Amino acid sequence: MLNQRVMATAIIKKDGKFLLLKRSNRNKMYAGYWQFPEGGIEVGETPEKALARELKEETGLRVKTAKLLGVSSGNIEYFHRKVWHFIRVFYLVQATGKLRLSAAHTEQGWFSEKELKKLRLMKSLKYADFKGLLKRV
Repeated sequence: MLNQRVMATAIIKKDGKFLLLKRSNRNKMYAGYWQFPEGGIEVGETPEKALARELKEETGLRVKTAKLLGVSSGNIEYFHRKVWHFIRVFYLVQATGKLRLSAAHTEQGWFSEKELKKLRLMKSLKYADFKGLLKRV
């Protein structure tokens, strides 16, 4: 059975670099993989509310402004079976506050687009799926 999840994803850019978070070992899937700050949109929640909630939970940052960049989708396979279909709603975010990680992540980093291509990204977050969005930033 294929599960589906809709995610609100924050693209935060500073000095030509993008903020990504490294998943901790407490994550059952893809511990040690990098991702943008993001989280699931709950039933009845707007993507903008989910974006603000997840950014605060994961980084301690608050959304100052958010501009819709676009949408992408992808699948995660587990033991050669597609088990998750992800739809990501990407926002360009200006954030305020002091960056602090939640227990769901062990590291944060600022990466150029060239460096992003070399990172070990979550399987459903393929560079080819979002590279066009970064050109709009």
